Amino acid sequence: MGFLDRAKKLAEQAREVADQAREVAEEAISEAKARSGSTGPTAVAADPRMGTSYVPGMLGRPGWREQGLTDPAALLPIAERDRAGVPHTTRSEIVDEPFGMGRRWTAGDNSVGLYYQLYPEQVAWEPPGGRSPVGSIDGAAQVTLPDGRALIFLVHGDRRVVMETSGIDDVTRSDLGYAVAAQLAST
Repeated sequence: MGFLDRAKKLAEQAREVADQAREVAEEAISEAKARSGSTGPTAVAADPRMGTSYVPGMLGRPGWREQGLTDPAALLPIAERDRAGVPHTTRSEIVDEPFGMGRRWTAGDNSVGLYYQLYPEQVAWEPPGGRSPVGSIDGAAQVTLPDGRALIFLVHGDRRVVMETSGIDDVTRSDLGYAVAAQLAST
C-alpha cells in the first residue's frame, strides 16, 4: 500500500471518528437541554452525514424530548447497534409508528429502532396475533409483525419502550433487548 493510499485510509477513518463524535455530542447536548427544561428548537448544523436532528414538535405533537426523556439513541447505544450489524456510521431517522415515537437506524437489510410509547393509543396498540412474554426479561413481551419486523416491548416504572429489529437474528435481538432493558433501568 502506497503512501497516498494509507493517507486516504487514515483520512476516511478520521472522518468516521469525527462523525461518531458529532453524533455523541448531539445526543449529549439534547440530553442536557432536556434535563435543564429547554424546549425551544435547537440550532443544529444541517450536516447531511448526521442523523435526523430532533426538533421539538416535529412529529406534530410533543415527543420524548419535550417530556424530559432520554434520547432513544442513548438507550440503544452505538456499540450495541454496531454489534447487531448496523454500523456505527449509520444515521438515524425520526419515526412515529402506531406503537411509539423514536429513532430507527437502517443499514442494508438490517435495522434497529427504539420508540417511546408516549400516548394512550401507542400503549393500547396491539399487534395482530397478540404478544408473547419474554421469559428472561421481567415484564417484557415480543411479537413478529407480518412484514418481518420483530418488536420487544419493555417497561420500567412509568416508561414504556419498544425495540424494533429487522434482519437481526434471535440471539442478537435478545442481546439488544437486554442492553436496552439495562439502559432503561439506569436512566
